[in-house]
Amino acid sequence: MDGQAERYARDVAGVVAKVLGRAVAGTYLHGSAVLGGFDARRSDVDILAVSGAALSGAQQAAIAAAVSEEQLPGPARGLELSVVTAQAARRPAARPAFELHVTTGPDPKVVDGHGHPGDPDLVLHFAVCRAAGRLLGPGRPAIQVLGEVPDELVLDQLAAELRWAAEASPDEYAVLNACRAARFAGGGGLVSKIAGGEWALGRAAGPDRELIAAALARQRCEPAAELEAAAVRRFAAARLAALCR
Repeated sequence: MDGQAERYARDVAGVVAKVLGRAVAGTYLHGSAVLGGFDARRSDVDILAVSGAALSGAQQAAIAAAVSEEQLPGPARGLELSVVTAQAARRPAARPAFELHVTTGPDPKVVDGHGHPGDPDLVLHFAVCRAAGRLLGPGRPAIQVLGEVPDELVLDQLAAELRWAAEASPDEYAVLNACRAARFAGGGGLVSKIAGGEWALGRAAGPDRELIAAALARQRCEPAAELEAAAVRRFAAARLAALCR
C-alpha cells in the first residue's frame, strides 16, 4: 500500500479515535492492504474498529459523516469500515453483531447495526485482523482484542462467499476466491486473492491452469481475455464440493 493510502487509513483511524475517545479498543487495517495484492485501481481500504461500548446514534452519524467521500476523499476504490463492540469481537459468531458499517466509492452506504441480524462478512474480517491486522492509532494489538475464530466458521463463510461469487460475479473474483478457499482448507491460512491464485496455479494443469492464469492477469489489471462464465462456475463448483466434504 502506498504512502497516500497509508495516510488515508490513519486519517480514518483518527476520526474513530476522536469520536469514540477512550472507548477505542483498537482500529485495524486488514484485507489486501495487509495480506498483499492491494491495488488502488480496484482495492478497498478495509478497516475494522473495536469500541469498548455501544455507539450512540450521534456517534454513528459523526463517524459516517467524517469518513464520507465528501469529507475525506479516499485514494483507492473506496473505504470499507466496520465498527463492532469489544464484546462482539471477543466471541466470534456466524453473524457477528456490529455497530456501524460504512462504505464509500462506487456504492456508498451507511448501515446502522442496532437491531440488525449481524454481518457474516465480519467472520473473515476478524480472522484476518487476528492473523495480520495492523493497529492504526491508539489501542491494543488485534490478537489481544479479537477472539480466535474457529476454522469451521471461516470455512463456512468462505463457502458462502464462493457460492455467491459463482452466481453473482462469475469472473476473476470467483476464481481467485475459490483458490484462496482451497488453500485455507489445505492448512495454508488466510491469504489474499492473488496469493491464493498463485498457490493454485502451481498445482493446476490444462484448462484450470489457463483459467487461473487469466484470472490473475485480470486481477492485476493486465491484458487478458474475458473469462467464460460457465468455466468459472464449473471451477468454483468443484472447489466448493471439496470444501464442503
